[in-house]
Amino acid sequence: MHSLSDFAFARVLNEDPVLKTISLLGTLPSPTDAVAAHQPAILIIEKTHFTSQSSDSNITRRISNLDSTGSNDIYFWWNAILATGQLSDPDLKMTVIYPATDAHVSKYSRQERKMITETPEIYRTLILPWIEAQPKSRIQWVHNILSGLKERENVLFRDNDPDTGFIVLPDSKWDKRTMSSLYLLAISQRDDVRSLRDLTTNHLPMLKNIRDKILAMVPERFPGVASDEVRLFVHYHPSYYHFHVHITYVTAQVPGSTVGQSHLLDTIIDNIENIDPAYYSKASIRYALGVNHPVYELISGAASADRRESL
Repeated sequence: MHSLSDFAFARVLNEDPVLKTISLLGTLPSPTDAVAAHQPAILIIEKTHFTSQSSDSNITRRISNLDSTGSNDIYFWWNAILATGQLSDPDLKMTVIYPATDAHVSKYSRQERKMITETPEIYRTLILPWIEAQPKSRIQWVHNILSGLKERENVLFRDNDPDTGFIVLPDSKWDKRTMSSLYLLAISQRDDVRSLRDLTTNHLPMLKNIRDKILAMVPERFPGVASDEVRLFVHYHPSYYHFHVHITYVTAQVPGSTVGQSHLLDTIIDNIENIDPAYYSKASIRYALGVNHPVYELISGAASADRRESL
């Protein structure tokens, strides 16, 4: 890939003042054809967390150009600029998606979110056919990791059992240094579980294996993080349809960890084990979804058709 100096800015897709992120759409030259037109690229920039080392010593030495914005009694406020730091203590974390597809542009663009209800019938008749129609190439990167072709150096844990096994690696949103924002990903070795909807009592050994081994592995791999400080959850809908579990520090504020998208792994296990072996194929699931998501279009389109038929 070309350097970021070749990135030609087009427009801002989204910015989040709480998460301190901004997503930019632009172009980069073709990596294979020097005379070809530039291809779409998305640049995601995130302000990193302050490390304890920075907070204790270096951070105040790097502050420059203080601008007072007000004061009241014992409180004083400033805007400031940080002088250039070192790669060992970076200020920004960046991700590039290249070449970016229309689906990527839609995903990272600012959009309204709506609460919608997906019934089992809607899933079977509308959502499942759409999932099954997705090209295999969209999750080729997952199979590259599982087979050891890519990111071998990032794998923190590997269980190769074809039925219950999984691998663990850092999530791309983690800076790999700040424990209070710890964010890992467990990816199942199985390729027959696409999402929450596929889970049945037959998958309990896999789910329990993931839970138990992660809760043992994280404190060992990351001293200072206890097993009761680890949060395990699954997204529905997930960003890609190959079963995976999100692993975060319990207080970490990460995208998708709120009600309306995340389902705790322990709750999933309990629902299948104690309520109904096929709980997730029978349940109506209510969740928040961006209006640009294809699933939202499918469900809202079906609802509009039903309203027209009732008139």
